[in-house]
Amino acid sequence: MTGDFLTVESNHSPQALERAFEPLANAPGKVFACMGNHDHEAPTVVKRALRKAGVTLLIDEAVEVDTPIGRVQILGFDFHFRDRDRNLIEVCQANPKPPGALRLALLHDPGAFRKLPLGEGDLVLSGHTHGGQVGLVSFGLPWTLVSLVAKMPDHGLWARGRDRLYVHRGTGHYGFPLRVGVPAEQSLLRIQRA
Repeated sequence: MTGDFLTVESNHSPQALERAFEPLANAPGKVFACMGNHDHEAPTVVKRALRKAGVTLLIDEAVEVDTPIGRVQILGFDFHFRDRDRNLIEVCQANPKPPGALRLALLHDPGAFRKLPLGEGDLVLSGHTHGGQVGLVSFGLPWTLVSLVAKMPDHGLWARGRDRLYVHRGTGHYGFPLRVGVPAEQSLLRIQRA
């Protein structure tokens, strides 16, 4: 889970977030998360809800898990707006990729993907953009409001060298309660190793 679980407008009811996370308790040891920018508006509420659901919150740290495709290192980056480049480098240096392991990085802001050192993100999962909320994705065209304004990855699969980024469109919205041409998304990624 790549963050933005609530905003300052929605943190008046922390029990709502805890109820939303309740089903995750049925997958102990299998759910990992990083913080998004809005989670820093109510970090205590977010951390408590994740902990109560048994979700492992990774804040600039990594864990290793055994999976059917082998060893996977899950590296969770905290959201940083300032000194983002330096932070990405420092977190990668503090959590070196184990030899032979697949690295799965949780990086809330897909705009930071281009600043991640090359080779450090076998698969990077992001969110943040809500897919742009307004665009032509429903019509098979990649254009969204975010891609027009910000020139950053806003939804779908992206590549840079051997690194891959998947930006989830999310299920909600922010700013204005509207999604036009950019449907909400529930994704299932199947990862295969060569």
